[in-house]
Amino acid sequence: MKNNRKFGSAGEDIAAKYLEKEGYTVTGRNIHFGHIETDIICENEREILFVEVGRPASAVTKKKLENMVLCARQYLYETKCTKKPRIDVIEVYIKDEDGAPALSEKGIVHIKNVTV
Repeated sequence: MKNNRKFGSAGEDIAAKYLEKEGYTVTGRNIHFGHIETDIICENEREILFVEVGRPASAVTKKKLENMVLCARQYLYETKCTKKPRIDVIEVYIKDEDGAPALSEKGIVHIKNVTV
């Protein structure tokens, strides 16, 4: 379990850095509203993204996506944000390199505009 957390956290760190390189500013990580949660919130001048980091993307269930929509709505309401919202999934492929997480050859897969 400890190793899974370490690798999960590393995957989120890698995804956040990737999004920053793509021109987004990360404004929140692991944002909770009650029992619902979003891994990363980031934005550029036009859009605000609610991002789940998971592998494979098929592991992001319909229920998880519904919860992300609820989280996004609550966040937008509370922050009065008027940017165009989008829900994305980022798959981060990590390998174990002597006990430390490292990006594998498969890298990152960014799936945009995921719908319920």
